[in-house]
Amino acid sequence: MSDHKDLYTDDDPEYRNTRTQSGIPPPSLRSLRANNSSNNYPQRHHREQQHQRSSRDNRPLGVPERHAFPERRGVPEQHNVASPQRHPPKLDMRVSTDFLECSQEHRLSIEDLPAMIRIREPKEQDYFWNSKDLVEQTNIMRRQVKGASDEARAKCNPFGSINRSIFMNRAATKLAALDASFGLTATENHSNKTFTFADICGGPGGFSEYLLWRVHSWGGNAKGYGITIQSQEHDEVNWHIEKFRQDIPRNFTPIHGPDGTGDLYKKENILGFGDTVRQQTDQQGVDLAVADGGFDFKGQEHNQEYVTRRLLLCEIITMLTCLKQGGIFVCKIFDVNEEFTVNMLWLLYQLFDMICITKPLSSRPTNSERYVVCKGLHSSDSLGTLIDALLSVNQGLETQPERIGSFIPRAVLEDDEDFVNYIKMRNIRFASKQVEALELMIPFIHQPERPPLYDQEWVRQQCMKEWRLPVHRSSQEQEL
Repeated sequence: MSDHKDLYTDDDPEYRNTRTQSGIPPPSLRSLRANNSSNNYPQRHHREQQHQRSSRDNRPLGVPERHAFPERRGVPEQHNVASPQRHPPKLDMRVSTDFLECSQEHRLSIEDLPAMIRIREPKEQDYFWNSKDLVEQTNIMRRQVKGASDEARAKCNPFGSINRSIFMNRAATKLAALDASFGLTATENHSNKTFTFADICGGPGGFSEYLLWRVHSWGGNAKGYGITIQSQEHDEVNWHIEKFRQDIPRNFTPIHGPDGTGDLYKKENILGFGDTVRQQTDQQGVDLAVADGGFDFKGQEHNQEYVTRRLLLCEIITMLTCLKQGGIFVCKIFDVNEEFTVNMLWLLYQLFDMICITKPLSSRPTNSERYVVCKGLHSSDSLGTLIDALLSVNQGLETQPERIGSFIPRAVLEDDEDFVNYIKMRNIRFASKQVEALELMIPFIHQPERPPLYDQEWVRQQCMKEWRLPVHRSSQEQEL
């Protein structure tokens, strides 16, 4: 191990400004600590706690103070099994909350952004945004666990016992985790201001149920608007407001667009939703927009990013039609290997004060799911021109999807080293943790009788406390 004094700490102001030949910044001390042997765990934990305490003073405004988890509880000793087994890795319950802010040098005005948008042909995969070895290793591990039972997947997931808590589905606990980390529902005056939100592609309604419950729990008022595709074949994707908790006001308005389908691929539905929301919010827009759209990817996990690119684009366009200036946007994404996905993240990076790519603990560690949290939307009278330019990209994806590889020049992205480094390091972090989680699943596939790696009930209780959710299970939860 090299001398640590030659490395960079995570809070070094020069860290992101350091140019390197590879285009990837040097490893941080945080990464090295995570890779140290388990014999150094007490010392690492002490240093990490010091870092957590010092970072509280620098957290973004509106983010509640996080509670440190107790030291070693919840991580049992090695299980006595027939075959040799290494000690399970120490459970990392930290959440990535590092925001990226666009400097004045690289920030474009909203008026200038439409001129940047021009459809470009796809190029051969060059692995510029992620490690080729990590991408290939992830795909290999996905194939190895293909067909794994739900029991095997649950036992290797430390957070598997969290499930849906008191809500209709697991989506709600993901948003609860994000809210605790990023202060999504924080408002200056809970009692006098109605908190407004838009739920984009959110059926059956887990995100909305959580938001209505959270604001109601402190005595505040909330109002939600939602659009999701209407399906006769798959009822589970439709809004199910009747399944919301009975103890909260169901102050939620489903909007299906002019054609009644809720299909966001259609321009008229996107614009119709935005017009309705703005009319009902005195032309101000909502405080928070959330987007959790997806498909059934079972057996096609390696193709998630390509399949969802049009959906992600339409969710971003819809957000721009209804989010107020200064508002917050939370959107689910998957892998970030393709140029088209990076283009959309760059666009959010330009449009908001700051963005953070993160993965809540309640999101399964074996999948590629992650979320981008964007704070402080910029706005101008030219936003409509930008929306029109993005709608033209959506039209191209409908008519000739195979001919669209990107819509922002690569040179523009490469010129901003802060952005490039952030995307690369986020990719490496999430891919490495996913590979580790997939490797941990293998023994449970071959030995179904193995006990879970971690004390999942203890983990659940700590997360419930951290996310300000009821710790004790309801009778309905116990039946699951």
